[in-house]
Amino acid sequence: MGRRVRRGWWAAGTGAAALVLVVALLLADALWPPGMDGAASTAGPPATGPCARLNAGEVAYPAHDAGRVTFATAAAYSESRVRITGCARTARGYVQEWQATGFAGVSGFAPPGKMWEDTGYSPAGSFTFTEALGRADPGTALEYHTINRRSRWGGEHGPTYNQYFEGRGGAADENLWRYLREGHYEQAAVINWNREPDMPTVQGASFAIFFHTGNTVTVGCISTDLDTVTALLRTAVPGDRIIMGVERDVFAAPAASPAATSGPPPAGL
Repeated sequence: MGRRVRRGWWAAGTGAAALVLVVALLLADALWPPGMDGAASTAGPPATGPCARLNAGEVAYPAHDAGRVTFATAAAYSESRVRITGCARTARGYVQEWQATGFAGVSGFAPPGKMWEDTGYSPAGSFTFTEALGRADPGTALEYHTINRRSRWGGEHGPTYNQYFEGRGGAADENLWRYLREGHYEQAAVINWNREPDMPTVQGASFAIFFHTGNTVTVGCISTDLDTVTALLRTAVPGDRIIMGVERDVFAAPAASPAATSGPPPAGL
């Protein structure tokens, strides 16, 4: 009985119901907040992971479309422990190849303007790889220096400052043979801080900044395990980059966001 009554009411009132529906849709459109269109509901979650954030434009330092970009990031200033992530560029953007842990300088990453000799800081910014050194070439496309007893890295102020050379060396020059035997330079990629091609060399602005083995706190380098360094060297070509620093400085909101313009400008190249 009740069902027949409802069906009869609907049949008789179809036109009125349609009119009510149209009015409801018009009111909903008028009350919908500006900017709340259908696109907003389809937005995905924020990018996560260094490679995804690089694709999303959420990295403050430039990658310059390098074939491979390695990230070394710490949670805070004065923190030496770092997360290291290797990203390779593909047709779909950068994808993660590997991830490891390691260490930066004993003082952590340098605040802007504080990178200098004997501070224990690691530099922050975006830097290229063009050279490498170690016990034996693992098959890298980087210019490779096989360390011998006369191998030095220039620390004395002068023409060899922050350069590889062979000779007796001075008190401030690093004895690469010694550090190789201690396990630190079994393999190493040179980070082009304070040297060409990334920047002119400034005497005293720190030297011998490497991505090397040893997996221990350093005086300015990035140190991790031998397998990770070897993997990086075997795939690296001149111009590949390392982006390094404190997470809050390295990762930023997309450039179009007002949040991206807040805070100090990034250091590095």
